Amino acid sequence: MPRLLRPETLSETLRALADGGDDTKLVAGGTAVMLMMRAGLLFPEQLVALEHVRELDYVAVEHDTVRLGALTSLRELERSAPLAAALPTLAGAVALVANHRVRGRATIGGCLCEADYASDPPAVLASLGARVRLKSLRGEREVPLTEFLVGYYETVLADDELLTEVVIPRPPRAARTTYLKYMSRSMEDRPCIGVAAYVGRDDSSRVGQVRVAVAGATATPFMLAEVTSMLDGALLEVDGCRAVGEAYQQAIEPLSDVRGSAAYKRRVTGRLVTRALEAALSSPRNGAFRL
Repeated sequence: MPRLLRPETLSETLRALADGGDDTKLVAGGTAVMLMMRAGLLFPEQLVALEHVRELDYVAVEHDTVRLGALTSLRELERSAPLAAALPTLAGAVALVANHRVRGRATIGGCLCEADYASDPPAVLASLGARVRLKSLRGEREVPLTEFLVGYYETVLADDELLTEVVIPRPPRAARTTYLKYMSRSMEDRPCIGVAAYVGRDDSSRVGQVRVAVAGATATPFMLAEVTSMLDGALLEVDGCRAVGEAYQQAIEPLSDVRGSAAYKRRVTGRLVTRALEAALSSPRNGAFRL
């Protein structure tokens, strides 16, 4: 059995990570690490349980930024009125994760560090331009989420680093965001394909920055900045939405899994990207929707 540490402060946690090396694993909600240990996929010599490090459990909605402590549970995010007012699509998306028991234990930091490709929050956060803060005894750095996630269950987190905070820019009032989660199997709660769309707009309805992130298909949320950037300054219309959807369908190289073949996911991606952009174009409200 691995040795178990229960630090109560951030500084104690960072010291445990520095001393433990690569044989130490963090446990936040335990919804991923404990399952991997039971399946024989992880054999850590030491576990650092974070449940008592309460300084990393918060939702801070500021004028131009939303900050989420890494140990904030998905259930807390789902129920947070300030978060729902500032980022309704994110609040709605976490409410679509698994079930209320899992959401009550799973944390936003743990969700990102697991780097599961079939997960809803990473795609939504990527579309919102989120960044993550990483700390160690060596110092602190802030990394765009799109650079933090680098592969299947792989991040840039060093052995002695802890993800402490998720930082999300608040979208302008005229911006539109949406998340569409399509599940192909009734027994599954993970997305076959999920599409998060962000459409910045000015008062004349001209498009500013556009970001579209696809979950459930590739190692990390799939984005085509070179395609969406062509919409900057345009009047986004139905034909433009379809063109972006077609570009995503042609470019993506999905993984086949129990939720769908690569060919099936490719077709679904094209349709959902189009629908997500159309929803952002026409809907008066932002949110997340299960299909």
